[in-house]
Amino acid sequence: MANPNSEIYRFGNNRTLEPNELDTTGHKAEFGMATEEKQSYALGQGDVLVDRARDATLVEHSLTVREAFRLYRPAIGWSFLFSLGPQLVGTLIAIPTFQKDFGTAYNGSYLVPAKWQSAFNLGVPVGQVVGSFAVGIPLERIGRRWTLGICCCISTIAVAIQFSAQNKAQILVAELINGVVLGAYPVIAPTYISETTPVVLRGIGAAFVNLSFVIGQLVASGVLAGTQSRTDRWSYDIPFAVQWIWPIAILVALPFCPESPWWLVRRGETEKAERALRRLTHPSVDTKSLLSNIEITTRLEMEDSVSVSFIECFKGTDLRRTIISIMVYAIQPLVANFLVIGYAVYFFELAGLQTAQAFNLGVGLLALGFVGTCLSWLLIARFGRRSIYNYGLVLLTFIVLLVGILDVLPNYTTNNSIPWAQSSMMVVYNFFYDLTIGPLCFVILCETSSAKLRGKTIAISTAINALINIVCAVGIPYAINPDQGNMRGKLAFVFLGAAIPCVVWCFLCLPETKGRTFEELDLMFQRRVPTKVFKTYMFQDEVHNEKVVGYSHMKP
Repeated sequence: MANPNSEIYRFGNNRTLEPNELDTTGHKAEFGMATEEKQSYALGQGDVLVDRARDATLVEHSLTVREAFRLYRPAIGWSFLFSLGPQLVGTLIAIPTFQKDFGTAYNGSYLVPAKWQSAFNLGVPVGQVVGSFAVGIPLERIGRRWTLGICCCISTIAVAIQFSAQNKAQILVAELINGVVLGAYPVIAPTYISETTPVVLRGIGAAFVNLSFVIGQLVASGVLAGTQSRTDRWSYDIPFAVQWIWPIAILVALPFCPESPWWLVRRGETEKAERALRRLTHPSVDTKSLLSNIEITTRLEMEDSVSVSFIECFKGTDLRRTIISIMVYAIQPLVANFLVIGYAVYFFELAGLQTAQAFNLGVGLLALGFVGTCLSWLLIARFGRRSIYNYGLVLLTFIVLLVGILDVLPNYTTNNSIPWAQSSMMVVYNFFYDLTIGPLCFVILCETSSAKLRGKTIAISTAINALINIVCAVGIPYAINPDQGNMRGKLAFVFLGAAIPCVVWCFLCLPETKGRTFEELDLMFQRRVPTKVFKTYMFQDEVHNEKVVGYSHMKP
């Protein structure tokens, strides 16, 4: 049992279920069940390891957001560093000088041919497929920190190729290389963040990934808006050069960053893991308890399956976890995310807005996205993952429907207010996207994947997301270009048809994971707890049903 007089923690002890009672899924309660499982994995280390792990679990559940910010401030800072990542391409095709240098004449102006638009936009998602799978090898062999450093070095090289590009082929090569790195970032960042932050901050920390994308896009959009009127190649070379900021900033800070304690434990380096925990937390936090919890959870997962290959993601209870991870990431492009973010400015121009107005509206779109992501932290801290994601998806589906309906109004070509209304709806869409499913995707990815397969599960999900983006990158230019399909906003109906089944799946299959430790989530998936029961499921042991009636995190 936890020592009630511990200098770090003081607990109450209120048990809510008795032996032989039925839990919410109809299983007979076995008092001390999870504790006995923990003891079986202690491998001869005695009750001390189990008691420390129990202490860590109790404190994880008792922490408030404010206390967690105070006690895990270093972890939050390093998590934000890992979440940084650049992304620019998409709006460059709307720059007049870029269109002139790399496009062809069309009706008195210049236009980048649809095949090259597709090629440019294919570069990133094709590279992402490769990067998302390839990053799993260094991620497990050399760690999260070194893997991120290698990605940053590759990214600086890719930007240099973009910056010096003299033809379309050179830009395409740079996009492919950059895509490999951009496929690795969404795997590295959620993995590290979920392994260094406590339960109460895991959602907010994972949302950093989406925030970093929004910040990168916002900075890029602001730079593009400021340079698009230039008549020389600096109109697009300056935006290219801005991409150097992120990898260089990460490389400068990375030598001082602690490695993931979970990765170190799986390698048997427990002393280094404890040192990493001390660097990630306030000196008053009992890192030995945190380390014990990591050790036991790791052994529990390894007992369930020793192998950590990609095929394990599709076996047993991990199959359900993999499907959930794939779906929450795949839904993003299926509900028109690729169209709104990647083609917003270009779509605004095709809708009849002047170039300057289109870029200004693009900046406004991303600025609202930044606000939405920041506000999402309040939602994540208060409401469940399932509720935010599901109702956000319903709202985005409705907005996509409105964009399509506006495009079929009979006076569309003569009434300028209709294209403005469509463009405004896309701005509203981006706000609610970054308020709900944008950041929540990365939160759910962190929480539904098991610790030993997290990198591989996120890699598979990222690859599927990139494959859908490839389809979008190929199809959208031909669908909306005036010299091709000229569909304008009617393309929204295509995404509407994909979004509706996604809404149905989410309400049927997306579980609530808020407030659960990794150990609890492992046990719940292993016990095949139904989706609708996840939120209310209770454990029948002294660890998970104890109510913390008082605690002190500070040493006297």
